[in-house]
Amino acid sequence: MIIVDTGFLSSLFKINRLELLKKHFEAEHVVIPNAVFEELSKTDFFAELIHFIAVNEDYMDERHWILVKKAEIEIDEEKLGGGEKEAISLAKKHNALLLIDDRTARSVAKSVGVMTATLPEFLLDCKDAHSLSKDNISIIIGLLEEKDFYKFKNDVLMRLKDCED
Repeated sequence: MIIVDTGFLSSLFKINRLELLKKHFEAEHVVIPNAVFEELSKTDFFAELIHFIAVNEDYMDERHWILVKKAEIEIDEEKLGGGEKEAISLAKKHNALLLIDDRTARSVAKSVGVMTATLPEFLLDCKDAHSLSKDNISIIIGLLEEKDFYKFKNDVLMRLKDCED
């Protein structure tokens, strides 16, 4: 199971690359907790994003592959938002990978045994698995910087761009 936090999902959505999640992980679906769904519902793009979301397994199909799951909060960290707490709790419960960028949330997740990946780590993994070409990686980096104002560290940018097709 792959659990995705708000920022990670919204970054890929803004650049029209949500399908990378399914493709790279060879997954039929990914999971977001209720609180992440609620956070996403307040975004400007939610009306478009909702077309990918299933509120329960009965509504899942080829088009609706982001599943909303209820999460019992087991994390008591006041520096985290509800979406982060639920995402970490859900990932811990299911021993799942958590895709999340927030540094504090990643630290908390790791302290309770949850494996995490940031967006740059995900892209590096796509690069290493040859699921993205050098041109695609450059395009994605440019789109993330332009549409999501995403900032990559210089060493990560060098590793991402130093790839073979």
